[in-house]
Amino acid sequence: MTGDGLAGTTRFLILALSALYALSAIAGIGFVDFGSTRDRALFTLLLLVGAGLLAAGQLLMAPGTVSAVVICVGAVLGGLPLFWTLLVPVAVAVVVASTIKLARQGPSPAA
Repeated sequence: MTGDGLAGTTRFLILALSALYALSAIAGIGFVDFGSTRDRALFTLLLLVGAGLLAAGQLLMAPGTVSAVVICVGAVLGGLPLFWTLLVPVAVAVVVASTIKLARQGPSPAA
């Protein structure tokens, strides 16, 4: 984190959540006993799509409303399979709230 307040903290949390989703998808395939192949595919797909949307919204898009929507959708999609962990839903709520706050704030004036 570079010390630029909410924007830097939100960026770090988005990238950390994206990495957590990707690692959870990989670990889930090997360690979780799913009832069916459909459950395994849905678990993996939601986590990987969520991780991809978070990373794309943060790294590939210009800050703004569209980026905020992509980040929020990615956070919620990836958080669905991990809702039972209690920590992930809190992180998702923080990412969504912070991203919306930053998007509504608009571009910061040049110093």
